[in-house]
Amino acid sequence: MKALNPGHYLMGCRLDNWLRLLRQNRFAIRRESIPQALLITATALATAPLALAESAIFNRRIRSTPLAQDPVFIIGHWRSGTTYLQNIMSRDPQFGWADPVSTTTMPICLLMGRAVKSTVRRGLKDARPMDNMHYGLDLPMEETFALLTVSDQSIIHMIAFPQEYRRYIAGAFVEDLPREERVAWERTYDFLLRKLTYICGGKQLLLKSPDNTAHMKELMGMYPDARFINIHRDPYDTIRSTVHMFQKQMDQLRLSPLPDGDIGELIEDTIIYIFERMYRQLFSLMGAIPENRLADIAYTDFVKDPVGCLEGIYRKLELDGFEAARGRFQAYAAGQKDYVKNRFDYSPRLIRKVNENLGFYFERYGYPRREEERT
Repeated sequence: MKALNPGHYLMGCRLDNWLRLLRQNRFAIRRESIPQALLITATALATAPLALAESAIFNRRIRSTPLAQDPVFIIGHWRSGTTYLQNIMSRDPQFGWADPVSTTTMPICLLMGRAVKSTVRRGLKDARPMDNMHYGLDLPMEETFALLTVSDQSIIHMIAFPQEYRRYIAGAFVEDLPREERVAWERTYDFLLRKLTYICGGKQLLLKSPDNTAHMKELMGMYPDARFINIHRDPYDTIRSTVHMFQKQMDQLRLSPLPDGDIGELIEDTIIYIFERMYRQLFSLMGAIPENRLADIAYTDFVKDPVGCLEGIYRKLELDGFEAARGRFQAYAAGQKDYVKNRFDYSPRLIRKVNENLGFYFERYGYPRREEERT
């Protein structure tokens, strides 16, 4: 029997959303995941009254909470360095962000956040199975994990329900949704940001979810004064590492059976499709973003001199507070010097697909191409 995972990302799912996900997937839970699904169901049932109470008590206050400043969004594909960038920037106390407790228990976090803190801490132990990066309660999480507790419109749901992966790709590309569903996504996302602002005492939000790279058009319309930091990385490294990440996460977290075919190649093709579409869309929008609203940095430059890069980002985006936070940035960067990155081989198949689909990305950023014979 597969061991129960108290850190499964759906453990904080609101009951109505959990039932919606089950219906979408025709209740197709693989046999070895039935205990996990039952635990999620039991947790959702037990917390449903608390979620209703929290809504009744706080929703009016949350809806009336203003965003004093539009957020700073860190964008970039999965495995591009977005986590490291957000972690170090989160040391600047002027920013608020999605902490692990609020993120994983979003429907009940205001009433029960303190009570479940130790449970969340245990669940974070293996929260990043794809790499060696430290994760703890004092570091931010992707706000998309808060969103998916109340919404079925998230690409992350394809990890638990890979049979319906095509449905959840629309969670990355909101423009694919019917108008009423797109409006619902915008309302839900804006409510989430207002709730985070309420939790963070009105601070400007520093947010990082890689799927926001595909939400740029919507985010620019919703938050016209937002700042964006795009971090880019060698596409072979990015895609190979992302394939590894999704494979590891599916091994641990999937509830439904796998789709037919070679799952490794299917994940590979899906990631390359998302990467290509995401960056074609982003590049088409960059010309419409004012100079002081977008910083574009390379992962290699950032890991070589993180504090120096941050100084450039603050200057480009006209953000105050760099000097006040410099010492905190330096301390965090010093603590990451022993971090060891994963190393991967690159199959001729992967190299060929990257070369065939991402020529425009190579041209923009000047990354060297590999020959298909090299592995």
